[in-house]
Amino acid sequence: MAAHTTETGSKKKLVVLDVDQEIAKFEAEERARLGLDKPDQAQWIEEMVDLKFTKAQREKYDTTVLVSGLTMAQDYFVEGALKGLGYRVMHLECPDTNALRYGKEFGNRGQCNPTYFTVGNLVKFLCTLRDQQGMTSEEIINKYVFLTAGACGPCRFGMYVTEYRKALRDAGFDGFRVLLFQQTGGFDQASGEDAAGLDMKPPFFIGIVKALLAGDVVNALGYRVRPYEVVPGSTDAALDRIKKNIYDALATNKSVFGALWSARKELGAVKVDRLRPKPRVSIIGEFWAMTTEGDGNYQLQRFLEQEGAEADIQLISAWLLYTIWEGRNDVKNRMNLRGSDGGKYG
Repeated sequence: MAAHTTETGSKKKLVVLDVDQEIAKFEAEERARLGLDKPDQAQWIEEMVDLKFTKAQREKYDTTVLVSGLTMAQDYFVEGALKGLGYRVMHLECPDTNALRYGKEFGNRGQCNPTYFTVGNLVKFLCTLRDQQGMTSEEIINKYVFLTAGACGPCRFGMYVTEYRKALRDAGFDGFRVLLFQQTGGFDQASGEDAAGLDMKPPFFIGIVKALLAGDVVNALGYRVRPYEVVPGSTDAALDRIKKNIYDALATNKSVFGALWSARKELGAVKVDRLRPKPRVSIIGEFWAMTTEGDGNYQLQRFLEQEGAEADIQLISAWLLYTIWEGRNDVKNRMNLRGSDGGKYG
């Protein structure tokens, strides 16, 4: 209960409010506004998990695949790689504090900041389409899908896809499709012809790997050159041209290696002074927090550079190399289990 006074002329009146009742009233109004008070919502999670994205749906609605979650360069290159395979693709902007607000509003309590930032970034984009550009929720659900990675990881990463679906439902986008590809799923992750809106075959993964490796090269060179540039902004200007060339190569199925080779001239033209001593600071920690370049880590990379340091970033290639090592290590272990191994060939 809460109380406050109101004045009417020369008289004061004590008003007692039932806080729980007011909250319940507000909740009921919001559920009605977002369409969440329907009786058929009890089994929403089963319906959300079983959503399909078919080739026929993609062609009928000219559906756009949304991608996000890595560095700005890599999200941009993944967009180019999937465009080269014939998909309509758009990468989301780097998550900001406004995305965090959306994530906390519609996400579960007690989640980590990477969850709030990434989930909120998608919800923010969809709410902008609905509330500012006038699209209906049904149009958005038909015209957009979101692609993200999945894993069993040691943290909440294994539950990200569920967090996306929960927040999307509560934000009024019940039925929005979140497509998941598993890091352990190999080359064949499609579940039949009716789910072939994204054909997760070798060309799909090869394109993504090209985008990730190219992004690593560009990011690593940028952070090694920029702290020593003589003309402020010259490194970023060169990187913008390099990124555009790589994107065009991916989108038109041309040689990515050729685009990277031409980047040598662009960065070679940037005047640097290597005689200025700078400490090298390695950025490690939670995967998303150490790779994002926005509010999610307080623009840590640029902050270090402004303070006179060289940021030593971690590359996505390290994760790819680890998955290769893991496969080889498992095979070596199985070689010594011929007597007890229950595999088909012993």
